Amino acid sequence: MIPDLPLEELARRYNNGLAAPDWMTTLLPRWQRESETIRTTAGGARNLAYGTGERNLLDVFTPQGASPDGGWPTLFFIHGGYWQRLWKDDWSVIAKPFVENGFAAVIAGYTLCPQTTIRGIADEIETAVAHVWNHAHDLHIDRERIALAGHSAGGHLTAWCMTTDWTSRGLPNAPFVSATSISGLFDLEPLVPIYLNDALKLSNAEALAMSPAYRKRRVDCPFTACVGGAELEEFHRQNKLIGTHWNDVNEWTLADLNHFTIIDQLTRADSELFAHIANRMNV
Repeated sequence: MIPDLPLEELARRYNNGLAAPDWMTTLLPRWQRESETIRTTAGGARNLAYGTGERNLLDVFTPQGASPDGGWPTLFFIHGGYWQRLWKDDWSVIAKPFVENGFAAVIAGYTLCPQTTIRGIADEIETAVAHVWNHAHDLHIDRERIALAGHSAGGHLTAWCMTTDWTSRGLPNAPFVSATSISGLFDLEPLVPIYLNDALKLSNAEALAMSPAYRKRRVDCPFTACVGGAELEEFHRQNKLIGTHWNDVNEWTLADLNHFTIIDQLTRADSELFAHIANRMNV
């Protein structure tokens, strides 16, 4: 559904960089420094190929030393960037609190639009999940305790994974213990008439087809859709929409946080967001 708004106003409601421009000079430099540190100090492996594309690479971060019997409980994280920006290395910082508290973290890269489509990215993420599942023993990952999470476009892809028939890829119907969509997009049709579609190249029909809110949910694991209290209006509408269209959605608003400070919560072990995901992996 495209809200009945002037296009300029609709575009404003998706322009997170304009709404919180200081993240580029405050949060991003710290994330990059801490990402470089964790990439060199954590165990695991970097730049493992899961597909044939140049950006079909993933990083596995683990605590140093021997893994527990069965492997490490693991976060599989999908980064954002409106499907057209950023790279997995920008988000290694997400692994830091997990590794420091006895978990592993997998952060996947993927091809960006317009070099591919959103449907193409979704297929790559499914392939990455299947790769981690099938190689869990060699990666020292406990595939019975994988939590899925993603931010923004990664939040969309997290929800998409709830609509995937994983049995067609040889996995259980529910390969995750939980899924958390952070500032996710569940209805892509509003993106068609605004600036974001210059790279996405979505038709109205494809936007609807790629909208998790209008697809059947197939994966029966706890699903949380969270949004920051200080985020733009459309992200609040999107969060309510998925709760309306799907059953058993934990809708969660984190007070006072914007589109970037909300994901910063996942870089710290003393945050509610970290505890929410970590607790599911400890079950």
